[in-house]
Formats: sequence, structure tokens, C-alpha cells
Amino acid sequence: MNRFLLGIAVLLAGCGTSSKKNDKPEAGQLAAPFKLPYTLTASTEKYTLPKELEEISGLTYYKKDQLLCVQDEEAVVFVYDTQKKAVANSFGFGGYGDFEGIEYVNGEVYVLESNGNLFRFEPESKQIGRTKTDLPKKTEVEGLGYDPKTKRLLIAVKNGSQSSDKAVYSFDLLNKAVFKDMSLNDDQLEAAGIDPKTYKPSAIAVHPLTGEWYMLTSAGKRLLITNRQAKILYSEPLDPKQFRQPEGICFAPNGDMFISSEGDGKKGYILKFDYKR
Repeated sequence: MNRFLLGIAVLLAGCGTSSKKNDKPEAGQLAAPFKLPYTLTASTEKYTLPKELEEISGLTYYKKDQLLCVQDEEAVVFVYDTQKKAVANSFGFGGYGDFEGIEYVNGEVYVLESNGNLFRFEPESKQIGRTKTDLPKKTEVEGLGYDPKTKRLLIAVKNGSQSSDKAVYSFDLLNKAVFKDMSLNDDQLEAAGIDPKTYKPSAIAVHPLTGEWYMLTSAGKRLLITNRQAKILYSEPLDPKQFRQPEGICFAPNGDMFISSEGDGKKGYILKFDYKR
């Protein structure tokens, strides 16, 4: 009997030691397993865009079967109908600039310039608001998203100064104030298999069902997913043949994902990926 009890004690002790050993991941590994609910190598639909959107730089969910798109140089918002596979409408909001992101929030459209300026207006309205965000000098931004939990726009930095490099800022829609939400460091990126030199986000969006932040890097052809605490959850390279120049990302309320790519001398396009629960 004593030998039997002694054997159980040893077994339990061994189990306890193994559990503690696995509490923390080994160096170089991502902290927790994450299963991507999309198959990036197999899109559900491909929408070829007209010439006006050859340089599509951003997109956002608008309403059922419709997306809003913006291109680099001209201050025009295009309404793209995914059922008709055509532009259903368009409306201008100014002259010319370097427009990099678009987001539709609570009945209003927000368009981001590369210098951080934000345009705000209702669809087809002639009343255009413009806000100069208080970002650090020498900061170039491309990605614009919206986090419904914090009720803030997210602004991803493509190229930044020492203080703003690899950062995501947020713009509080109520107080019109800018906050630095997170910043990734080179060690984090390398542990996720990303060359820090190629990490230049071109788009950002918040998943409507899970709350993770999805970021695209056009230069490095990669999808990166983090939580709000700047913890990298997932990273996957993008096939350059399929993602020619990924510049925009958005989600439908049911979780379906859309990624747009500039034409780079050819026609621009949008890929749809069904959400797999």
C-alpha cells in the first residue's frame, strides 16, 4: 500500500512540474495559439475594379452588399456594389491629396490623408469637415480603422520618427484628441517571423466579432493580427501573385473579410474571404 501511494505522489508531482513548464512559451514563439478564421490562399470572390480605382488605397463596409472605396490622389468616395460587381455611386469631398484610408462610422465618412489630416462628412453632403490630428512630425500614416469598444479611429503609422515608428494612434471622436495606443518593437516582430525593415502598415481594421486588430503590410506582403495590448497573435505572409499591392482591409458585420489591392499598372481589385467560425 505504501508503495502504491508513493507511486501516485510521484506521478502527481511530475504532472505539476510539467504544467508549470508549459505556462510560458519558449523564446521566439508566439504567446498563444491562434487559428485564423480565413483561408488566405483561396478567396471566395474577386471583384475587378474600374480604371478610376486602379490605385485603390482604402475601403470600408458601408451597408449590405456595398463598400466605400477611396483612391490615392482624387478626393472622391466610390460606392462599390458587390452584387452588381460595379460602382453604384460616387461623391466628392474636396480637391486633390494623398488619401490613404477610409472608414464609415455612425452615418459619417472619415478619410485619412498621409499627413494625418482627417476629412469628415456625411455621404453626398457638401459640408466637409477637416481635422488636423496632432501626430508627431515626420510621421506618414496609411491605415485607418475604427474600434467600437473605445469609440476611436485607429491610425496606423507607415513611416515614423523615433517616437512614432511602428505605432498605432487613436483619435477620440468625442474629444478630438489623439492617443498613442500601441507600438511594436523589433524583437516582437522578429519573433513573429517579420523583418522589422519591411513592417510598414498600409491598412488596419478591427474584427467585428472578436475585437482583434488586423493589419496589412504592403511592402512586406503580410497579415499581422494583434490584440489591444500590442500582443502579436498571428502573422502570415501574403502571396504577391494573389495580393499584388494590398492597401485596404475591412469586415462585414458577419465577419467576412475584404482586402483590396492596387493595380500596379493593371486593374485594382478586391478579394473576399468568408469567415469560418
